[in-house]
Amino acid sequence: MNQWTFPTKIFAGHDSLLRLKQFRQERILVVCDPFLEGTENLNYILNELRPQNEVSIYTDVVPDPPISHVVKGVEAIQQIKPTAVIAIGGGSAIDLTKAVLYFARRMGYVGVHYFTVIPTTSGTGSEVTSFAVITDPSSQTKYPILDESLLPQEAILTPLFVKTAPPKVTAYSGMDVLVHAIEALVSTGANNFTDALAEKALALVFEYLPKCFAPGATEDDRMGMHEASCMAGLAFNQAGLGITHALAHQLGGQFHIPHGLANAMLIARVVMFNAFHCEKAYEKYVQLAKKLGFADRGTDKRDALVALVKAILQLARTVECPLNISAAAKISAQEARQKVSIMADKALQDMTYQTNPYAASKDDLENLLLMIM
Repeated sequence: MNQWTFPTKIFAGHDSLLRLKQFRQERILVVCDPFLEGTENLNYILNELRPQNEVSIYTDVVPDPPISHVVKGVEAIQQIKPTAVIAIGGGSAIDLTKAVLYFARRMGYVGVHYFTVIPTTSGTGSEVTSFAVITDPSSQTKYPILDESLLPQEAILTPLFVKTAPPKVTAYSGMDVLVHAIEALVSTGANNFTDALAEKALALVFEYLPKCFAPGATEDDRMGMHEASCMAGLAFNQAGLGITHALAHQLGGQFHIPHGLANAMLIARVVMFNAFHCEKAYEKYVQLAKKLGFADRGTDKRDALVALVKAILQLARTVECPLNISAAAKISAQEARQKVSIMADKALQDMTYQTNPYAASKDDLENLLLMIM
């Protein structure tokens, strides 16, 4: 028997921040990226909260949150003793907040009864997932945490922050949405419900990501990508991901390549790999190509698959994603090759590997990495 619920309440739209007015007499800890402090947008949020609540701000957030920062965050929770926590930021700020609350609860602090997330990028879908990723810099390893307690109670999707996102952030986070949806579509936990969300998310990405990357993107364009990110998050939270993410985590850990970009570098090759090894995945890719209009209904399977891969690569190029490690990490291919074996080993242990439609071998994973040197 399958059981599926959406525990997170989602407030979406231009007026979604009105939700903040409902907080009363709370001790609120706002966790956000440091560059947001003092900005007009963050001050708007704080002004909505402060008249009726006691508000503290925590900005010790860095990309790929390391274990040491999780420890600091737990200490802040224990000192401030918030009754509500609001995470405002991209994947790093949200993942840090999730991990901090997770470990704070395990250490006995259970005073937080509201955990609200306001994503500032359209990418991770972390506002509706039970995943968080933290980093051990000493071993250059990313550790995904999976636990239902990581799910926020509320997500607020507002164009306030994303409409000013830099082009690279828009591009890389947008490609992350695409990969979340494509991997969820063929993962071992996929079902009709997750397929519907993944397919709709992909349709929105192909429509709105180029518009959001170009100058003159409207708030409606931004909301289209924001909603796509959330849908893809809902899909993969239930269905799982795959080896694109398992390998991307290693590229981030070893070379500090932004996660969405690492996914973009790998996804076209993984689609071809999965199609070659798994007939069910092949069929789903073919149907996706036809549903999205990249191939006609009568197109044969091989040509439809090629059309999908071409569309993915074209989108990546349109939003100016470098598609090899040398360009993305500014290191030589020779240097990168020295890390291939250890990255493949770690990818085999990554939880996202487990739901790939085909159980890739270490040699398979090494070959995929060698293709993007």
